[in-house]
Amino acid sequence: MIGWIGYTHLFLFGFLLPLVAIRRARTLSAGQYPPRRKLFVSIVVQHSMFILFSLLVARAEWIDLFAPPAKPMTSSLLAMAVLAAFIAFMRPRWKRNVINRERNIHLFMPRGCLEKGMWVLISALAGFGEELIYRGVLWELLTRMTGSLLPAALLAAIAFAAGHYYQGWKSTAVIFVFSLLFHALVWQTGSLIPAMLVHFLYDAMAGMMYSRFGEKFGYPAEGIPVSTD
Repeated sequence: MIGWIGYTHLFLFGFLLPLVAIRRARTLSAGQYPPRRKLFVSIVVQHSMFILFSLLVARAEWIDLFAPPAKPMTSSLLAMAVLAAFIAFMRPRWKRNVINRERNIHLFMPRGCLEKGMWVLISALAGFGEELIYRGVLWELLTRMTGSLLPAALLAAIAFAAGHYYQGWKSTAVIFVFSLLFHALVWQTGSLIPAMLVHFLYDAMAGMMYSRFGEKFGYPAEGIPVSTD
């Protein structure tokens, strides 16, 4: 059975946030980017609120989120392999995005010590929070609704990817595949903890590599202006 708070969680993360992300993509495609530091602060606040709400839902719905891995050594090796594969796949794409002057990567390119510190905090909140929300609470609630882990994982991955649609449809497709791999990692290890660590380290590395490539290839710190031609 799912209580009202569980259905609220399903509506928020399975429908409302993806809808907001799709609408936000239209704004960003027009070049209406918020100041990066202001955006970072809003992300920290938003993630914190989502984490607190999901913890309340997990408690109300009797969902165990912090079970340790059944086989810590095997789980650690598997997590490191997944992280290495993610970075090996994405590193040339991060570089190409900077060289091609993709406009939206301005939002993921921290500059200076303060922004880099904020990015590490955002990565930690995303790694902990998004795994807790999507691979923890949402997956369990969808499993109760569908009666099966696999359809629930597919639905949760679609919701997770759609929630990142503002990054562009190509990134959304990659995020969908990564999301399924995170589900597989949680299923294989029996714990959210390895996925949380991989997610945190991957996000932190993505921001730092974007920053490094941006400085190396002269990507403007204020972002790429929209062409008026």
